[in-house]
Amino acid sequence: MLIDRVSQEITSGNCVLFVGAGSTTEKWRQGPGFYSKIKEMTSLADESHPGFPEVMEKFCAERDNGHHNLLIREAISYLEPFCLSGPASRAASEFGRHVAAIPFFKIIVTTNWDPLLERALDVLVPITEDRDLAFWDDHRKQVLKLHGCITRPHSIVATQQDYEQCVRNNKILFNKLRDLMATKTFLFTGYSLRDDDFREIWDSITMTLGRFAKSAYALDPSASDEEIADWAKRGISIFRFNDVQFIQELRKHFVGARLVPADKLVAFLMRERGRVLRIHMSNNQDSDGELMSAMYQDGLLYALDDILDSIQLGTRTQEDFENDLGVTVNYVREARKAKDSIEIAYSSGRLIAISAFFEGEANELPTYFHPYKLTPISKLVKGRVWKRVPRLNKKPDG
Repeated sequence: MLIDRVSQEITSGNCVLFVGAGSTTEKWRQGPGFYSKIKEMTSLADESHPGFPEVMEKFCAERDNGHHNLLIREAISYLEPFCLSGPASRAASEFGRHVAAIPFFKIIVTTNWDPLLERALDVLVPITEDRDLAFWDDHRKQVLKLHGCITRPHSIVATQQDYEQCVRNNKILFNKLRDLMATKTFLFTGYSLRDDDFREIWDSITMTLGRFAKSAYALDPSASDEEIADWAKRGISIFRFNDVQFIQELRKHFVGARLVPADKLVAFLMRERGRVLRIHMSNNQDSDGELMSAMYQDGLLYALDDILDSIQLGTRTQEDFENDLGVTVNYVREARKAKDSIEIAYSSGRLIAISAFFEGEANELPTYFHPYKLTPISKLVKGRVWKRVPRLNKKPDG
């Protein structure tokens, strides 16, 4: 089973996803794909299987005097519907959304021009050329775009000449790719494994490392026996799996191992955040109970926002939250030693939220804080007002 073979590499952060158009825009076929559309506009229309860069180069030569303007315009026109809200965008972004729910995928490599992966993964700055590598961060998700992005038309790699220039002009970027291929386990999805620059780099690495090369895997539900045998010689094992189905099964595996939160728990925390926020906004803070509850709710909301943002961005694992739980327990303990009522209330709010997430409980969170017992409660306790007193352990005025 592929999941058993790659799950350890994934959870240790040693797996790189290599995503092709078959997992994004090519999932939504309302007519011919971009390659077929451009091919029909050239003298190669009747050829059986000309290469992608050959077709793009022929189009530029025959339709635009060797320039790229018309080709980029065609690409923008083709990709635009996928970037607008609607069924095309939902279908093309589905794989990326499932990947985003797994925090262990830190590096995604793609030859796609569309911006769908980085949008689904909430990656603000994808890496498309050498100078972008200055912003590489091993602690955050990174999208490495080998052939440019449609949002930066000058970076697009389409023709044979582009392919040759991109390797020469972005030596640091391709050195980064070589380093990843030599040290990480690659999982290919929606990708044909036919790009010349990829094959050249992959073959050179596997030849250099020989039997010490890392294993690699590919998902291709329609792979032929010949293709499977051919790529097995290059160290890539092809499995006839659908990409979304595989990621869903992988996430289910991680949920069962309590390494990622279940959808039900995430939905519960989102509802609780909305409920607590509504109560918090209506709080007048004109009694001890309301003041202390406001501080407690601040802690609840801060922790819930932190948890939900981390899940969406995929930046933190269950182990990270376990560490947060221990730190917050210490905060509450130290606040009680110092008899700092405000800090007790705030840290208790954080502790309740993190505990609910870590333990996987979907029980309604206590929303208020008792001003004298200094414990979370479900109903508001109103009492006298102490003016100008930030800590309730101090004696009231008068």
